[in-house]
Amino acid sequence: MKRSFPREAQWVMTYQCELNRVSKYCSLGSHGREEASLQEKLAAIKILEAIGVKTLKLLGGEFFDQSGAEEILGALNASGLDFVITTNALAERRILAFAGSALFKPGSGLFFSLDFLDKRFTAGGCSTVKTLAAIELIPKLAELPFPPLLGVNTVIHNKNLGELPGILRWITGYNGYMNICPLIWGDWQKFIYRAPGKDMALGPEHRRCVAETMNVLSALKRQGCNLACSQRYVRGLADACCGGERFAWDCGSLKRLPLLRVDSDLSLMVCSDIRGEDVSKFRLDDLLDERHRAGFIEAWLNDADRTYCAENFGCYWSNMLRAVENFSNGGSFIK
Repeated sequence: MKRSFPREAQWVMTYQCELNRVSKYCSLGSHGREEASLQEKLAAIKILEAIGVKTLKLLGGEFFDQSGAEEILGALNASGLDFVITTNALAERRILAFAGSALFKPGSGLFFSLDFLDKRFTAGGCSTVKTLAAIELIPKLAELPFPPLLGVNTVIHNKNLGELPGILRWITGYNGYMNICPLIWGDWQKFIYRAPGKDMALGPEHRRCVAETMNVLSALKRQGCNLACSQRYVRGLADACCGGERFAWDCGSLKRLPLLRVDSDLSLMVCSDIRGEDVSKFRLDDLLDERHRAGFIEAWLNDADRTYCAENFGCYWSNMLRAVENFSNGGSFIK
C-alpha cells in the first residue's frame, strides 16, 4: 500500500539555550512559542510512534538546557524511535554524564554544530563558540566504553570551503558522521533560520570552488568516509546554491509531505524555516485522527506561505532533501 505520511520527523523541542542569555549571538529565542510541558513532551513521543514515525531528530535551542532532559531521554530510549539530539556542546559535563550512563540506545546519539577545525578560523556569530566546544567534546565522547552515535552538522559558506574535507576526515576518525548544509539566505519576515544577508553566502563566483570541493567530499565518501548526505545531494549543491538570485531547488513541485516538523508548543510547521499560516493551525495530537491527518497533509501541500517561499526563494536544506529521497524507508541520520 502506498504511504501517504512520512516516517521521519523533526521536533524543535525547546528554544531555551544558554547562548540566548549570555551572548549577543543567538536570536532564535525571539522565535520561541510557549513551550510544551514535560508531561506533554513525554506524551508527544508516544504520539509520534502511534502515527508511524520511525526516525526523530530533536532540535533547539539546546536540549540539555531544558528541565526534564533525563526523563525525556529515558522515554526516547524506551520508545521504538531512532533519534539524534542536535546540541551546541556547551553543556559538556551534562552531556558526558548522560552519555557515560549509557542513556543512548544503539543507533541514537548526538550531532554537534561544527563549521571548521582550524582554531584560528572565525565564522562570526555563535558558530565559533559552538565549534570550539564541539572540537573539545567529541574526542571525549568517542573514548567512552559505549559511545553514542556521533555526528557534526556543518554549515557551508564562502569562508570555510577549504575546511570541509578535513572535517569529514576528522569526524570519520571518531567513527562519527558529517552532515552538510549550505548557508541558506533570504529576507522575509516569516523565515526563522535563514540569514537575511548574503555576505557569506555561496554565489556564482564560488561555483567552481564549490563544485571542486563537492567532488572531493564525494570521493572521500566513496573511499569510506562518513558523509551523511547522498551523492545526489552533494553533486547538486553547486548548481542549486551558486545562482546568485535564488536557490535552484524548491518544494513547490512536491506531491506529498516528506517530513513532519513539530514546533516547541507542539504545533506543526511547513519546514525548518516556515511555520505556515494554514499548517500551524494543526497540533501534533490532531494527527491521531485520520481525518485531521488528511486535512493537515492537504494544508501542507497548499499552504500559501510554502507556495510563496517556493516561488520566490527556494532552498537546499539537507534535512528536506534527505527526507524527499528517503520517504519510503523513513530516512537515516547517516546515509
